[in-house]
This record gives sequence, C-alpha cells and structure tokens, in this order.
Amino acid sequence: MAEQFWETGTPLGVIRVHHDVIVEIAERALEKVEGAHPLKGGPGIRGFFGSEEPPRVVPAEGGVDVEIGIAVAYGYPVHEVAQGVQQAVREDLSKLGGVNVRRVDVFVRKVLPPTETLVLEEGGENA
Repeated sequence: MAEQFWETGTPLGVIRVHHDVIVEIAERALEKVEGAHPLKGGPGIRGFFGSEEPPRVVPAEGGVDVEIGIAVAYGYPVHEVAQGVQQAVREDLSKLGGVNVRRVDVFVRKVLPPTETLVLEEGGENA
C-alpha cells in the first residue's frame, strides 16, 4: 500500500500529514472521554497478544471518514460515551491534524465490568 498523506495548502506552502499521525490523533482522543476505553484483543492472533484495534481512517471527498471501535465502562450511558468519542475525535483531528472530518462512526463492541475498568485505570498488568 502506498503511503497516504493529507495535504493542506497554506499561503506559505503545503502541509502534509501522514496517515499514521491521523490514526494516532483519533486513538488519543479516546483518553478525553470518561468511560471510553480502546478495545483490547480481538479475533485471531491480535487477540492473543492483546493489541488494540486501531481506528480506521478512510479518505473521502472533502475530508476523511473515521470508524472507531471502543469499550465502555459499565455504569456509563453508552450513547453519551459514544457521542463524546465522536465529538472528541472530530475536534482533535480538525485542530491537531488540520483534517476535515466528514463523519465519525463509533462501534461499541464491549462493556467492561467494574473490576476490569479498575485494572485499566490503575495501569494494571494488562493495561
């Protein structure tokens, strides 16, 4: 796959932002939303090693579309957490990456039990 960049023209020249930077900004936006956590594990070998499922950033006409899977801590309103993630991702990509975000699709794939949430927040062995 060819390297992907998003370009923005300015009066001083062109700014190119690498695809991986955009993905990283979207991942970090989760940290701002109380009750939202990145997904750990998944099917196949990725699940065995406990890696995170990164956001999917897709070029679209006039900007990007983002798909992000999350886990929500038990006790938090799922729809409010998902909306918070949408807003945080949109704001951060716009402000920090200079990218126009057309849409942010959030997929809640897991509800974390209270004990698992405490381990993640305290930086336990699997955090």
